[in-house]
Amino acid sequence: MSGADQGVGGWLSQGLLFPSGRQAWKQGQPVQALTGHLFDAVQIAASAVENLAGEPGDQGAQRAFRERGVHSAVIADPLGWYYALVPPGTAEGWDGDALCIGSSHSIAVPAPHRTDPPGVHWLLPPPEGERMLCDAYAVWQLTASEDERQ
Repeated sequence: MSGADQGVGGWLSQGLLFPSGRQAWKQGQPVQALTGHLFDAVQIAASAVENLAGEPGDQGAQRAFRERGVHSAVIADPLGWYYALVPPGTAEGWDGDALCIGSSHSIAVPAPHRTDPPGVHWLLPPPEGERMLCDAYAVWQLTASEDERQ
C-alpha cells in the first residue's frame, strides 16, 4: 500500500518513533515523529504568526497561514509554537529566520483527529501524503522579514 493510499494516520505513522504511537493516537495523545524522513518542520513563534494576523489564537493563525497559501499540515503547540510540515530535505537549503528542523530530530505530532485545543493539535488539516505538505516557499514568506521578501 502506498503512502497516498493509507490515509492520514497510515502515512504519518510511518515516521513515528515508537510502535505504540498508533495506540497513543487512539487515546488522543501526541507522539514523537522523526523529521527528515516524511517531512521537515519549520518552527514558527506563535506570537509572530498572531502579529501577522492582527489577532491572537488559532483563528487568527489559521487566517495568516491561509492568506499566504498554506492550507494544511500545520501543528499548534501550546508552548507558543506552530510547526509547518514541509517536504523532506527543506532544512538543508533553508535560509529563513525560523528554524527548519531536518533529519536526526523529532517533533510531537498530534493524533490525526486532534484539531482543537487543549494540547498539541492540528491548526490546519493533517497531511495524507507528501502532496499535502506545506509549500516551503509560502512558509518562508510567512516567516521572512519584510526586507527579505522584497
